[in-house]
Amino acid sequence: MKVQSWTPKIYAPLLLGHLGVLLFAGAGSILAWSYACVLTMLAFTALLCWRRMRLGVSHNRPLWSLLLGALLAQGAAFALLLTDALHNPQGTLTAFDPTFYFCLGSFALIAAAAYNPLTPMRRATTAIDGVLACAIVGLFYLMLHGLLTAEPASPTSARYVMWLFDAMGLFVALFATLRFVAARRADERRFHFVLAAFAWVDALLPAIHNRFILLSESWLPEWLLGLPFVALGVMLSRRNTVWLRGYQPSRRTRQAAASLAPLMLSLALCLLGFAQLGRDRPLAMGALLLAVAAYGVRTTVLLGYHQAVEEELRNLRRDLHHKSVRDELTGLLNRAGLRQVLRRAWQVAVRARRPFAIAVVDVDHFKTFNDTYGHLAGDDCLSLVAHALRAEAGMQPGVVVARYGGEEFVVLLSGLDAPAAEAVMERLRAHIESLQIRHLNAGHGVVTISAGLAVMAAGTSLASEKLLRAADDALYEAKRGGRNQVRCVGAALPAGPPVKA
Repeated sequence: MKVQSWTPKIYAPLLLGHLGVLLFAGAGSILAWSYACVLTMLAFTALLCWRRMRLGVSHNRPLWSLLLGALLAQGAAFALLLTDALHNPQGTLTAFDPTFYFCLGSFALIAAAAYNPLTPMRRATTAIDGVLACAIVGLFYLMLHGLLTAEPASPTSARYVMWLFDAMGLFVALFATLRFVAARRADERRFHFVLAAFAWVDALLPAIHNRFILLSESWLPEWLLGLPFVALGVMLSRRNTVWLRGYQPSRRTRQAAASLAPLMLSLALCLLGFAQLGRDRPLAMGALLLAVAAYGVRTTVLLGYHQAVEEELRNLRRDLHHKSVRDELTGLLNRAGLRQVLRRAWQVAVRARRPFAIAVVDVDHFKTFNDTYGHLAGDDCLSLVAHALRAEAGMQPGVVVARYGGEEFVVLLSGLDAPAAEAVMERLRAHIESLQIRHLNAGHGVVTISAGLAVMAAGTSLASEKLLRAADDALYEAKRGGRNQVRCVGAALPAGPPVKA
């Protein structure tokens, strides 16, 4: 039988038995039997939590273990209440004080809500939040212990203690709710939903119980003490929360909740510090300083982390841009990078009324080279050609080389007229031939290049696309003419409209 189906069948008899004890047990043992029923329900809930912790993914197990720790701390508190009820049936805490364990349970719930160890930054902020939670619960316990041990006890002090417990329960519930809203992953959100729901039930029902106890002599309000553990147990028995599938808070909502959560911790510690000013001034001042310092350190850690992330993103963006405009094999500009550089260089040449030339270069008989020597040798050949083109281009200002695709390269020559551009291309052709890259199936026995050159005369504005197309046509003329040569078609180009000054 599935846990989801038999869990209510266990809780129902326990709740009915608890109600029966409160209605029919004798006055001398009713409180002890009531605490025994609550402990039984709590023990079964702890067992379900332990099971959920074992079944959960590894990075969520610390969260479930903290919730289990909170249940065990509350179990220790109810065990002390049971022991005290056996000594004193009226339940006036004459033998033991369970306040420490109730506070320890609250600390475990706050720590579970603050825990986030997925990154070094989150681990650092979790440690800071843990220190704040420890200070809050410790200061809260000192206040409660001072009130409970004060002589003589009065109804006013009892109501004050009740309000303090209500405030702590409300704080834990609000903090857990903020953490639930700030959760990004679905599995993390399920845990924090369970935590927040339990925190709210565990805050509201004991608050109602305490008020009924102060206003009446009936024992029936004790029945409310087991309901938070029953509600938690039912949620723990369900691994998939159907009502959460459609819940997805917006990014702004998550960011706002994540920002408010640490602020709540510091504000809570400040409020407790102010409450202690009249009783223990050094302790109060220490709490206030800790709240401010912890929030400052946490902000500094976050700021440093975000600056590091921003720098990393800038470097990544720079690398991505470099890879997007550079050819991986040759290191030259690729087609996308060529378009950017061509557009800028052409616009500058037109505005300055300077000549502008484009050359399309092709490695002769490259397919035959690949078929003869293999693709790895072909890659080496392209790398050598690209290196030679880049080296020769670096000797002439305004010359840019790009890999256009396959074995084709494009050379941009800014500010060079037809004779000067043709001289540069002829020098590039001769340099490639001088490399003496062996190619037995080629006409010259070595790797050579053919180039087509198109020149835009100074004072004209022929479109760069047409100039590139003309250079490509000139390349085919060079191939038909026997390869290993440069063909220039600058004189054959239409002049285009003159550029106005």
